[in-house]
Amino acid sequence: MLFNSIPYLLLFAFTYLIYWNIPQKGRKPLLVISSLIFYAYFSFPFLFHFLLVILVNYGFSEWIFRKKDKGEKYNHLLFSIVALNLINLGFFKYFYFITGSLFSLTGYPSFKEIAGSWSIFLPLAISFYTFQIIAVQVDIHRGIIEKRMSALDYFLFILFFPQLIAGPIMRSQDFLPQLDHPTIDSDRMKKGLFLIIGGLFKKVIIAENIAPIISPIYMDPAKFDSFSIFFSVLAFAVQVYCDFSGYTDMARGSANLLGYEIPENFQGPFFSQSFRELWSRWHITLSSWLRDYIYIPLGGSKGSIFRSNVNSFITMCLGGLWHGANWAFVLWGAYLGALIWIERSLYLGRGKKKLLPDTIPFVGIFRTVVIFITFSFSGVFFRAAARGEESMNVAFEIFKGVLTFRNTGETLSRVDELPTFIALGLMFNWFQHSNLVYEKLKPYQNILLPFLSVVILLLLGIFGDGGQDFIYFQF
Repeated sequence: MLFNSIPYLLLFAFTYLIYWNIPQKGRKPLLVISSLIFYAYFSFPFLFHFLLVILVNYGFSEWIFRKKDKGEKYNHLLFSIVALNLINLGFFKYFYFITGSLFSLTGYPSFKEIAGSWSIFLPLAISFYTFQIIAVQVDIHRGIIEKRMSALDYFLFILFFPQLIAGPIMRSQDFLPQLDHPTIDSDRMKKGLFLIIGGLFKKVIIAENIAPIISPIYMDPAKFDSFSIFFSVLAFAVQVYCDFSGYTDMARGSANLLGYEIPENFQGPFFSQSFRELWSRWHITLSSWLRDYIYIPLGGSKGSIFRSNVNSFITMCLGGLWHGANWAFVLWGAYLGALIWIERSLYLGRGKKKLLPDTIPFVGIFRTVVIFITFSFSGVFFRAAARGEESMNVAFEIFKGVLTFRNTGETLSRVDELPTFIALGLMFNWFQHSNLVYEKLKPYQNILLPFLSVVILLLLGIFGDGGQDFIYFQF
């Protein structure tokens, strides 16, 4: 049930109309029912698996609370439930990756035979809900969650349908305090509608139009010229941003209309002037999760700069692996981890000066362009992963195609359209990076809202077929 589809519109409309016309005590059960319908639309059989996972985790959280109340040790319970969640994720998501890697390393045919004898399908949203559920257990241990949750609150926190399939990854402090007090007013309603309109534009008009243009590059990069490959690399970074931040905007907008705030996942990342700043603005809820539950437990920034860089590099590699069961995703994380390492070592380490002082004219613009282009090339691994076993060859050919500056080969069809889509993506980055535009236009929102609603409907009819999944649904 895509956000840009009629089924979602119908589900949300019925939920919304009933939700605000019943007492508060009936609203949470209604949201749970709507969330179950939302997930069942994608996969009815896996709904039961998902509910079992939530039920087991709720049981363990209650068990841990009882142990804490009695002053008894419970570390073994925490370890057990975290391990169970990781085993569940590992079996469904990494079974073929592990067996394939073992076959490549050892050459034993038994590993290939085992993989061939199983048909394992990936449950929707398993990566997102696994991290969210693990965070709950650890937050109970850390005392961030001080009071027991009712079963209804627990299930709603995990199932809440606007963010269920692709996040943002909510934390207990983000959502639990709001559960009994959803609030709505004209400002929140208008903000929610603007978010949905903007999200639809980013997803359907930008992301879904970039995808078919650049697709041939990743099928056979060797036959295209460097110009086509370079702009395709930049365009894919914009595609991912518009696709995923578009989903987040629609999720946040839907939550606003139901009286809740869920966290922003993007804050104009392409206007960052360092990689550390970029990762504080890109997929924020995942970045903060990795920081709090992997980077800091590894030691964080305590100790030497070298040790801090090692911790950061390991965290980024694991973040890459979280995205997908392919070595290309691991290299994607390693590439970004290496860039952060280099950045810290060269000009952001303790006592070090920046390579380019702020006093140099236009240095900020130069840094922003370099960060954007360098980050965009990480997307080569990300996108090439779709080619499976051929992913590394595809990535190598793309890097080779750009770095050799070849002017031979075919020019990508419609490549001249990519700069326009890139510019539109950067425009939305600017909107997110600063509240200036929103504040300036706020007095005119009663005029803009109906006008933009008509415009987006017309554009959807012209440019969008509404048939493409969101990129992060595969994770």
